[in-house]
Amino acid sequence: MTLTNEDLQAIATLMDSKLQPINNRLDKIESEVSALKAGQRELKKEIRELKDKVNDTYDLALDAWGQSTENRYWLEKKVEMP
Repeated sequence: MTLTNEDLQAIATLMDSKLQPINNRLDKIESEVSALKAGQRELKKEIRELKDKVNDTYDLALDAWGQSTENRYWLEKKVEMP
């Protein structure tokens, strides 16, 4: 039994119609994955900015602590020298 071109075309059309819902779901999944990737990039950017702010704040606090220690040492030294 040989299939004609019309038979093959009918089979192809039937397969296309059966696969269309799967294609639609894959398109939706690809769209959602793209949105997730974009959100992930944004979160990474925000985390990097937050880390920078934390590091800057830590450095500032460390500098302030060091300065206060130096000031206290200087004041104590001045008080001891009458």
